[in-house]
Amino acid sequence: MRVLHVISNIDPSLGGTSTALIALARAQRRAGLDVDVLSTFSTPSEATADELRRERIGVTLIGPTTNPLSRHPQIEPALREQVPRADVVHIHALWEEVQYRAARVARELGKPYVMTPHGMLDPWSLRQSKWKKRLYLALRLRANLNGATAIHYTSEIERDLAASLNLKPRTIVEPNGVDLAEFETLPPRGVFRAKHPMLGERPIVLFLSRIHPKKGLDLLIPQFARAAPVDTALVIAGPDADGYANEVRAIAERCGIRSRVLFTGMLRGRERVEAFVDADLFALTSYQENFGIAVVEALAAGCPVLISDQVNIHREIAAAGVGVVVQLTVESVRHELHRWMHDENLRRQAGGRGPAFVRERYDWNRIAEHWAAHYASVAGSSR
Repeated sequence: MRVLHVISNIDPSLGGTSTALIALARAQRRAGLDVDVLSTFSTPSEATADELRRERIGVTLIGPTTNPLSRHPQIEPALREQVPRADVVHIHALWEEVQYRAARVARELGKPYVMTPHGMLDPWSLRQSKWKKRLYLALRLRANLNGATAIHYTSEIERDLAASLNLKPRTIVEPNGVDLAEFETLPPRGVFRAKHPMLGERPIVLFLSRIHPKKGLDLLIPQFARAAPVDTALVIAGPDADGYANEVRAIAERCGIRSRVLFTGMLRGRERVEAFVDADLFALTSYQENFGIAVVEALAAGCPVLISDQVNIHREIAAAGVGVVVQLTVESVRHELHRWMHDENLRRQAGGRGPAFVRERYDWNRIAEHWAAHYASVAGSSR
């Protein structure tokens, strides 16, 4: 089975869509699928491409693209070369030219294709640049969605949120995952702290994601200032999105806690795991979050989580007792931050349940095997 993944960028600093695609491609290759990735780019992504090629994943990069819609004249020729070789085309995200062209070419050539919206059909997402998206949906996107053999959602909540669009294809619900090999042998506690002396022995609340307005830092920081013990540090780890980090620093300054907030920039690889191990609580109070892979990674490292009810895996988190789900209100965030940061036993018990929960539900290797079956079904139904 040969799968061609199509995406608008494979730079992991751009967020969860790229990160999920990279991890999925690797897991599928380990599961024995022949995997190719075709990606446009605005800035070069050669380092990531080379890593994938070393794992025998074919990568085609097209760019740099130009706005609007990240166009490039080589998109169509590259697709017409690669789509005929694939058994299934898997298209990630929605709004750029490469996804539109991939769906059109696949339909023209009679190739089955799967579309993964990555949360972009959630009502919150559709309200951003509302009229542009409505027009694009009507003129271009709806036909491509309805022409798909299947639409893939990473949770039942994501699927249900898109139900009002009345799309025709069958649905696949399959989560994102984690590479459990990264978490088999955890670093000893204290390694991350030693790299950042300001932390000392302070308790740590960790935010690890893009620094972006939708992530809810404007809610988290003021309630951290009010509710967390005064010796607690807030670690904000992640790449800056469009200069929003300056606003986040200003919020911390206004709340009088700038000296308690550590900005690390994006953490990669083992350093990311070290941060999870040393954190006492992982916090993500997003206004919209399709999946939240960092939530699952924190749990794999034994760190309990505090997430908003707009993170689409919040039902699973609450049911497993591996953290707490808050409403996006001042009172809810403040109350739960206070409760969890003043109760070490509560954190220890929830964190202790995390690794087994992740192994059972979010092992990329197992998920990749599920995808082999999904693709076989997609190809069979297309025939």
